[in-house]
Amino acid sequence: MTATPPDLRALLASRRLLVTAGAGGVGKTTTAAALALQAALDGRRAAVLTIDPARRLAQALGLDQLTGELRPVAPHHFESAGLAPKGELWAMMLDTATTGDQMVARFAPDAATAAAILANPYYKYFSTSLAGAQEYMAVEQVRALVAEGRFDVVILDTPPATHALDFLDAPDRLIEALDSSAVQALVRGRQRAADSLAGRLLGRGRGVILKSLDRLTGGPFLEDLTEFLSLFGSILDALKTASKAVSTLLRAPSTGFLLVTSPTRSNVDEAVRFHAALAERGFPFGAFVANRVHFNQALLPPAGLSAAVRVDLEATLAAALAETAGEPVTAAARAALIDTLCAGLADHNRMARRDAGALQRLNEAAGRPPVAVPLLPLDVRDLGNLAHVGDWLLGREPRP
Repeated sequence: MTATPPDLRALLASRRLLVTAGAGGVGKTTTAAALALQAALDGRRAAVLTIDPARRLAQALGLDQLTGELRPVAPHHFESAGLAPKGELWAMMLDTATTGDQMVARFAPDAATAAAILANPYYKYFSTSLAGAQEYMAVEQVRALVAEGRFDVVILDTPPATHALDFLDAPDRLIEALDSSAVQALVRGRQRAADSLAGRLLGRGRGVILKSLDRLTGGPFLEDLTEFLSLFGSILDALKTASKAVSTLLRAPSTGFLLVTSPTRSNVDEAVRFHAALAERGFPFGAFVANRVHFNQALLPPAGLSAAVRVDLEATLAAALAETAGEPVTAAARAALIDTLCAGLADHNRMARRDAGALQRLNEAAGRPPVAVPLLPLDVRDLGNLAHVGDWLLGREPRP
């Protein structure tokens, strides 16, 4: 077991795709954006993609909002934060609500076929019912971006852990769905099967059946179904090929997964379970990242302050308060303030001991210590604060 945490700077420099995952509210979106910013500062062309539409993240990046279109962070936003990146930082939000339409546009053989599929009344039902289709297309956008080679590193921020595995399993689930007997029947005989069904019904003089189906479905049932089966079958082979490419990318050596957590017991439990799930699926693990960690402050011994140290502290405090307030402070007030400070420090150290146990559990799960980021007295609302978080993540001297 190694004694030092993983080097995120080396990981950031060597991987084409980094994926942050973890429970909600542990700082994984901030971690993803902070790493992308650090890559840009180091001279790389970086893109951060998130499903979280948090407005605060957009503001921290100097953007009005995150949309489904990649947008660059303008140079003047870096300048106002005192930063001088050698590379570029881009960001976008993955929109799963429109992924079905994107799937058709990407894989249809031509624009006319795509338009006909989108206009067909059976398209919406099929696209939302095909297992993993919507989640798959979100990951497909990431694959396409990596394959284009426009960026040195792409950082994907996944949904909270309860949904992240569904998100990451989407390509494999879609391949399984496309290999199902129902879909394969569609591929082999989409037009023939539809024509045969129509022929049987009409050949038996069952025009009343068609009329009944039309009334139930609100339109020409067989005509629409026949058209849909014929058109949509044309994209299935291309969709399956792309699904396999996405599945391969998620398991490639150029990909790394960062499991982000806070040191609370429930979040650490979830992170450890997620680590096991990654290993089971063959996804390459990069590191645990533990945010908001309390570190022990040696200013207060476990047994409390000795009498001599307390006298020195009271004298120092009295001088500081007199200089600030311009008038003497009573001994009782000084003693009460020191008691309050000591109680707060003792509480902090108790939490530090708890957090140390959480870090040890992550250490045991991964075989090496996690990257630990302290509980910072800042709210990430601008690029400067985001860079401060990134400094801690990469083990750099934190900027003022």
